[in-house]
Amino acid sequence: MQHQSIAFADPSADITNKTTTKSSATPWKRERESSYEDWLFKPEYAARRLRFPLGQTWMRILPALRGSVSGWMLGIHAIEFDGGRFAHPRTLKKNAKCAFDHAYTWAKENDPQSLYSKANRKGARLLTNPFATFWAAVEEEGRTVARLFLASAYDGTRGGVPGLGWQIWQMSQLRGDQGPLPADPAHPTTGALVCVEKVQAKGAQYPSYQWRLGREPVPADEAIAKMDATELSALVPLEDTIRVLSPDEEWERLTKVIDPATVEQIRVGL
Repeated sequence: MQHQSIAFADPSADITNKTTTKSSATPWKRERESSYEDWLFKPEYAARRLRFPLGQTWMRILPALRGSVSGWMLGIHAIEFDGGRFAHPRTLKKNAKCAFDHAYTWAKENDPQSLYSKANRKGARLLTNPFATFWAAVEEEGRTVARLFLASAYDGTRGGVPGLGWQIWQMSQLRGDQGPLPADPAHPTTGALVCVEKVQAKGAQYPSYQWRLGREPVPADEAIAKMDATELSALVPLEDTIRVLSPDEEWERLTKVIDPATVEQIRVGL
């Protein structure tokens, strides 16, 4: 009688696909699941989002993939609401509209006091916030893996510190008399590693992030040469990683910002 071959899990990695090799939790303890609905990326790419631990993380920003229409960095227009966020369709299609746009137009004409402002911080937030994403090669647990960097691309024009995504973009745009400077971290051959340091000050509610550029160039080909087939196959054009909600899904999420009766009134009036 022939026995079926059974493949056992790698003991160096737990079944939840976390970065730790062992867990101190008992078999009866369940991890607390977040109720936050982050719909920016498609499910198969959401798990590849780069999570910065405390301390330093070195990454090699990857150049734009052949056939991509977005370049090495994709600007995401994000709709954020209490409990979640999603990518506005104009992230991928110029001049595209969504349910939140229709609601903003309606509110401006019929109930402007209901909108968020400095004078009304409890008002409905219907406008987008800028984010930046790009592919990066990062070493984790002795392996070079493909990760999606995601950070705010706020430019600081309204006060406060510009987002990490905006700062990295600005650095890549530095120019000299002879053209781009070697500081461009996304250059295929002369780009250097970027170090992001996450710091959690004692008593601070949120961490802060600082970055610096490495001194020596690391060609992108050298970084991806260290990836296995699984990681290489994950690299797709940035626009293919973004999740696009259906109109019905957009309207449903609008009810988390505006009462459902008003949402229905807006929708019927289109």
